[in-house]
Amino acid sequence: MEEVQVQKTTWYQNLTTEQEKVWFEEQIRQCEKDITRFACHITGNMEKAKDLIQEAFLRAYKYRHSYNDKYPFRNWLYTILLNIHRHNCKKEKLFKTIIPWKNYDDEEQEAWDFIESEEEGPEVRTLKKQLVVDIEKAIQKLPLKMREVIILCDMIGYSYEEASEIVSCPLGTIRSRLHRARRQVQKELENVYGEDLLTSWR
Repeated sequence: MEEVQVQKTTWYQNLTTEQEKVWFEEQIRQCEKDITRFACHITGNMEKAKDLIQEAFLRAYKYRHSYNDKYPFRNWLYTILLNIHRHNCKKEKLFKTIIPWKNYDDEEQEAWDFIESEEEGPEVRTLKKQLVVDIEKAIQKLPLKMREVIILCDMIGYSYEEASEIVSCPLGTIRSRLHRARRQVQKELENVYGEDLLTSWR
């Protein structure tokens, strides 16, 4: 009996270069907002984030044929961006403290919707705004690999499994880094606010 061979297909099979470009631009459009938010968090600076995103997009397009469409395009792009950022950090050998990140209109953007709750008075909202700033500062003090994981899992909302895929390390390592990152951030905030305010942080 003659053996039937199944030919492996790729996302770009039978596409022209122009069609590949259209496909790529559509993938970027679908995840650009999340990628921008992540880059702002990881760099702490909108201008640096823009440069990082631009370089990641260019590299992704250059190596687009290496993308395996069995996996989310967004995660592949996160991995590229992280690799570039790690390389840049090694060259600079220094991390700067966080400054408020900006949205597309270059206006200050709040990190969490709970800040704007109308059910609470102005003093509570002011305290929450300051808490967000201090959390960001504490996160920016973390070692790079711990910072990546806490941003992916606690700020972007990725699962441990997704974070493991993006940063290319075992699931157990993700859990360990996240635990240590959370504890370090908690200690930073307890020094400022005391233990009672932060009992909900896990």
